[in-house]
Amino acid sequence: MTLTPESLVYDLPAGVPSVHLTGRFIAPDGTPLTGTLTFAPPSVLTMPDADTIANTVASVEIAKSDQGCFEVNLIATDAPGISPRGWTYLVTEKLKGAQIRQYHIMLPERPGGGPVDLADLAPVSPYTGRYLPVVGPTGAQGPPGLPGEVSRAELEALEERVAPRPIAWTQSAASALWTIPHTFPYPPAVRTYDTSGREIGGLVDTPSPTTVTVQFAFAETGSAILS
Repeated sequence: MTLTPESLVYDLPAGVPSVHLTGRFIAPDGTPLTGTLTFAPPSVLTMPDADTIANTVASVEIAKSDQGCFEVNLIATDAPGISPRGWTYLVTEKLKGAQIRQYHIMLPERPGGGPVDLADLAPVSPYTGRYLPVVGPTGAQGPPGLPGEVSRAELEALEERVAPRPIAWTQSAASALWTIPHTFPYPPAVRTYDTSGREIGGLVDTPSPTTVTVQFAFAETGSAILS
């Protein structure tokens, strides 16, 4: 793994057991990702044996020149005499074009001090599937049916309520939070794309029955399809 001179890796004080954590983030086509990783312990860590107190979070910046790679030295979660005991790091991934992800990891001290790769620790999210209805071309007009109690306009209005057509939304102003109004009678599925047409991941929420929001790690412009 090759890092740029700007990617600083700090050594921990003498007497504080550490783990050397490495990793690489890329898109499915091999494009290196950029962004920020944070590693947060549950509270202040005290290590009386090493006369050391650790506070706040460890933050790692992945620049474009890092080719998606990072490395960092972190306090081992099983360090002798550390308080509290039995804790984990909360990892937050904020990568450009990807959905914000959070999960917990344990970093026990390794015999020999060898590096640990984040890919061996990060959980794999199960694929639940995202499906987009595709509306085909309008067919030929059929013969009129028998007179009924419901008019054509009423039937079309009913069809629109039961199976509304997908809605396209354009986000022209760069923002990390897209707020999208809609008229669906249910929370719609949302797919988001950048200005080049590449699908990007975001955290979708429904703050109201007629609004959805999409939270990104960075300010984005592009479009969304609601269905």
